[in-house]
Amino acid sequence: MENVRPDWIWPGTEPLPSPWLRDLFSQDKYRQGGRLFWQAMSRLSCPVVEDIEPDPQGRLRLTFVWRGDDQSHPWLIGGPSAEHLPLWQIEGSDIWFRTVWVPRDLALAYRFAQVPPSQTKTQDAFRAAVRQSLMPDPLNPDTLSGTWLGHQEAFSTIDLSRERGAHPARQPLLNDLGQSHRLTFRSRLLNAPRDIYIQAPPQALARSDPQRLLFLLDGERCEQVLQLPGELALAQLSGAIPTTSVVYVGAGHGASRVQELGCNPAFARALTWELLPRVEQVLGRSFAPAQTQIAGASLGGLAALHTALLFPERFQQVIALSGSFWWPGFAELMAATDLRHLRARFSVGRYESGGLFGRPDMVAASQRVAKHLQRKGAEVAVSIRSGGHDPALWRQSLLLDLMSLS
Repeated sequence: MENVRPDWIWPGTEPLPSPWLRDLFSQDKYRQGGRLFWQAMSRLSCPVVEDIEPDPQGRLRLTFVWRGDDQSHPWLIGGPSAEHLPLWQIEGSDIWFRTVWVPRDLALAYRFAQVPPSQTKTQDAFRAAVRQSLMPDPLNPDTLSGTWLGHQEAFSTIDLSRERGAHPARQPLLNDLGQSHRLTFRSRLLNAPRDIYIQAPPQALARSDPQRLLFLLDGERCEQVLQLPGELALAQLSGAIPTTSVVYVGAGHGASRVQELGCNPAFARALTWELLPRVEQVLGRSFAPAQTQIAGASLGGLAALHTALLFPERFQQVIALSGSFWWPGFAELMAATDLRHLRARFSVGRYESGGLFGRPDMVAASQRVAKHLQRKGAEVAVSIRSGGHDPALWRQSLLLDLMSLS
């Protein structure tokens, strides 16, 4: 793996690609960076969005900025690309930047990592260096953060569609999240306990009928990192989605998560035969198959569809966010014959079409699986949205897909 620019310097003789940064840098008091430049930066929303020069494709410029010395070597991790992107240093300054063209409806979660050129010689060395130095953007106050699989995750986010009014503005935290239940689910089939969080509809809607039941896989990530309880309660109170009881299903740790979510019939049976009856008992009501939804992201999206294909008598609505449909051994997909009962929504980011380290083309995989299901009679829609394999896009897409299934 070679450095994009081995010297890590953006020569002062070449024009800066950002008009905003070019104009700022042309002023002597800002040229070397330093206190005045970063004071000016503190008054801006970062990354900086520019819609100055017309673009034939209707895109915007997005400029990420980092403050550091010559040894910083910051990389943009999970940015608007199928690759990780190094930032460039303005020669003689403490300013590092990267400007990219982005679509106007971008929803993005990203982080920075400091990786010196010496640690980019091999993929393994680069990955290790990234893991050791990941951090959110210190100039961006918008974050998604929480605990998942025993460690803290924190992402900086930008949602251009929300900022430009394409989606409702995020509201303050709600007091009415609905009655909640936390329980430890001990599965005989999995021989392992799971933490389960059940979120009933907001109190103002609790008596509404009919209700939906939504299972969310990788429940801790959905609850804490994606911060979905407030979002889903608000969507119900606004009428965007029907009243819904939400089950956040805890994930197995390490290898057990991969083993369970990778098309494991035992996991699907545990959800259907053990957990679903327990949830209905706690909520004091039963749910028809057409009212019962199951959703997940990445491997969770694969497991959600796999469960619905194995048990159509209980799960008939599926949402797969960046579903890992390239996974080997997805035999039940080919074996299913009559899928007229199934309603499915697949969402995938446009930056998931291959790229770094030989990643699979998840856009093509989602389209391929959707066509197969449609031939068997299922109602399936695929949405290719402006984002990547990250929680910001999953959070946005889940709400849009729930609305589509309403």
